Amino acid sequence: MSKHSGSPRPLLRPLHAAVIVALAGIIALTTAAKCQTPPRAVGFGLLQFDGDAKSAAWTNDSALGVNRLFTWAQLEPQQGQFDWSEFDALLEISRKNGKRLVPRVYTNIGGFGQATPDWVFDDGAEPYFQSDADPRQPVPTDAIFSEHFGQFLSILGKRYDGNPNIEFFQTNAGMGGYGEMVWGEPRDRLPPGWSPDVQVATTEHWIDAWRDAFPRTRLSLMENYVGYQIAERVVPHAVAQGYYLQANDPDQPDQSQDLLRSFAGSTRIIMEVEDRGCRSANGQAWDDMINEVFGYGFPIDYLVICGESFDDDLRARGARDLLRKDLTLH
Repeated sequence: MSKHSGSPRPLLRPLHAAVIVALAGIIALTTAAKCQTPPRAVGFGLLQFDGDAKSAAWTNDSALGVNRLFTWAQLEPQQGQFDWSEFDALLEISRKNGKRLVPRVYTNIGGFGQATPDWVFDDGAEPYFQSDADPRQPVPTDAIFSEHFGQFLSILGKRYDGNPNIEFFQTNAGMGGYGEMVWGEPRDRLPPGWSPDVQVATTEHWIDAWRDAFPRTRLSLMENYVGYQIAERVVPHAVAQGYYLQANDPDQPDQSQDLLRSFAGSTRIIMEVEDRGCRSANGQAWDDMINEVFGYGFPIDYLVICGESFDDDLRARGARDLLRKDLTLH
């Protein structure tokens, strides 16, 4: 979804004692992940990015299914009051059409809006702003935010873990914008109390929390190379918990390519790709993009593409044929 610089950045400020206490509380909540074996995934395929109930991908022979984007605010608009209607409707469409749903739940959608419900901030969760024009987002280490989202995640898992119509769940374990690992850019937009160790500890906590909530469902981590050895430390932890790895841009820096290449034999690789906007994700621009991502030298198991890209069935089938189809990989 976005391209991020891998250049190291100096620390924002020394870690505050209050943040240390909050982070300690987060980590204390972590239990040993329950790495039970989820139902076998299809293991490869083309998914429509941000599809909905009307998506043509539900009946397209080249498509595995739909990647739907939800916000926490949408699913729990009031504390303890949930709206699962769209989620359940898409699972039923998936079942009827023999397709798969790949859901994502945001707590931070950058400049696109506020993904965490108002009531979380009303209860005292600390916000931060990634630009002067952006809406508020929760500080990833905030104890109030962490408590409430942890409770929501547990309920989400009890409702949907092991659902055979979910191919995998895109987590927000990266805890940055769009569920990725970018917490702020430039450095003066990093949340209060940030440090490399804080980001690693917080991300690993949520990797474990998602796995605890979804022991029977495949999960993915949306990785970014952000410097400071953060990705190099977090990615092995995720893969050890059975996570897939996802990159959200066709233009991957060398360091991310190296990580994906290193772990391609241990897990599945997901690429969310578009030609700088869905409206141009076709024709020669599509060909150039596909040549780019498959030229990196590591296998790709899933492509998340724009709905417009399915309009050219020959090209869509050609991309699907390039995917790895090794069903022996977990």
